[in-house]
Amino acid sequence: MSALRKEAIEYNYKEENYSPKKRIKGKKKNNYFIESFKNTAMIGITFILGILIVYNYAVITDKQMELNNLTLEISNLNDEIDRHNIALESIKNTNSIEEMAKVYLGMNYPTRKQTVFIDFTYGSDIIEDESNIVAKDENILVGLIDKVVSFIR
Repeated sequence: MSALRKEAIEYNYKEENYSPKKRIKGKKKNNYFIESFKNTAMIGITFILGILIVYNYAVITDKQMELNNLTLEISNLNDEIDRHNIALESIKNTNSIEEMAKVYLGMNYPTRKQTVFIDFTYGSDIIEDESNIVAKDENILVGLIDKVVSFIR
């Protein structure tokens, strides 16, 4: 036999009840079902992953909006603190306190008549009231000087 020559082999299919057509059709149907199931599963998985990605982006956007709102609220609170500090500084100013005391409350510096001096010398039990001493030696000139000094202050 030569390599180029083919020999015809006859095979009797009826003896073994072998049907190659039926077996091929069964494989094709099974392969078609498996392929369609794989394709459907891939499409389903892709769809689910897409939905998960969109959901995660929505969560990220929501958190970013909350962060922006908190940042804005912090900025507003810092501005309010600054306004209160400015108002507090103007209230704590001693010149404005003195002016308000003089104008609105009618307060003035004490005169010599209103001042009481107490002597705390060791061994002396007698307390002298300076207002009585000043009242005795009261002078019109001293009263006038006190008024001018209190007006200047």
